[in-house]
Amino acid sequence: MAQRYGAALPLLSDPGKMILRTGQEQWRKVVKVLCLDNKRDENPASCLRRQYADRLDDLRSAATSIGPFVFSRIDHYTSIGKQEVTGMPLEQHTGLPRIDHPISPIAEQWNGAIVRSAATARANWCFGDAETSSDQFVGFRVQSATPHFINVEMFHTEQCAAGAASVTMSNISYLLKPTLHRLKTEDLFTPDSGWEAFLRDRASRELNVSPFFADGISKDVRDPTAWSFTKEGLLVSFNPGEADAIASGILEVTVPWTDLHRLLAPGAPIPR
Repeated sequence: MAQRYGAALPLLSDPGKMILRTGQEQWRKVVKVLCLDNKRDENPASCLRRQYADRLDDLRSAATSIGPFVFSRIDHYTSIGKQEVTGMPLEQHTGLPRIDHPISPIAEQWNGAIVRSAATARANWCFGDAETSSDQFVGFRVQSATPHFINVEMFHTEQCAAGAASVTMSNISYLLKPTLHRLKTEDLFTPDSGWEAFLRDRASRELNVSPFFADGISKDVRDPTAWSFTKEGLLVSFNPGEADAIASGILEVTVPWTDLHRLLAPGAPIPR
């Protein structure tokens, strides 16, 4: 871990280094609470191995060059509350992307927008019930970054009270120029081109969707938060229960850009 942490630090700006150090210190304190200060079903060694593996994986994105940017990460670790039945400490970890450099007014606006989006999502944890004890994990992957556009996949796992764990995924996509704004459907597709029906039919066919889930498919293909921008094509994600039974998990359909060419708006932010 020290090697991966040490390799990231020289690649970051001074503010980025401070943010990484703060996250590392929070992680150490929370790991002590979770693995050493409280008895758990797993022994301390197993708990520490799991926590170390998770942190090592996170440090892979501590300083990464994607497109014209170097991205760092903001990590916030806490252990608030205990499980009602076992009394075991609960765990909360939010990881967010941050443009470390080159910094500019637009980059600073994007960084702020990511933090605000996370705060909005946090208000809806456990169906908006702030009193519910829960394990919460938020992670990310920067899927695409150009001088004009950034697409980030956000992953959220939560377990509220004694309920089952749930995993969902959404995208945060912003155009950076001429001014920062959240991706709209007309930024990618030409209005009235029939793109909604095309995506609906393609997803329904590839997923072999039951008529019961037709409305969910139709809704999600029109939602930019379901769109990931890969080099191969537009990846449309369907959270559990939206395109099939909840037990099926997150389902995905990738539509090649070549198949979408006739439907795209001029200047659509597709990866090159």
